[in-house]
Amino acid sequence: ARLYDLRGQIFFSSSEKFMQGFDFKEDVKDVIIDLTHSHIWDVTSVAMLDSVVKKFQKNGVNVTVRGLNEASSIMIDKYGTHARI
Repeated sequence: ARLYDLRGQIFFSSSEKFMQGFDFKEDVKDVIIDLTHSHIWDVTSVAMLDSVVKKFQKNGVNVTVRGLNEASSIMIDKYGTHARI
């Protein structure tokens, strides 16, 4: 499995950097996106996370998102479209 340990604030202006941090061509079966040390601030950042998850899933990769704080989890539940784990 490939672990992406994200740190810092995730919001609209960080979208390009956020997307560049993932290798969608890497030959892996499972990806873990760990947000323990991150915070999702807005709907744009939820959409970015959705886009990342969907892109991996389209390539046949199982994705687990973990470590969401309560506020980020509420944002994901309210605005996210990817399958929640």
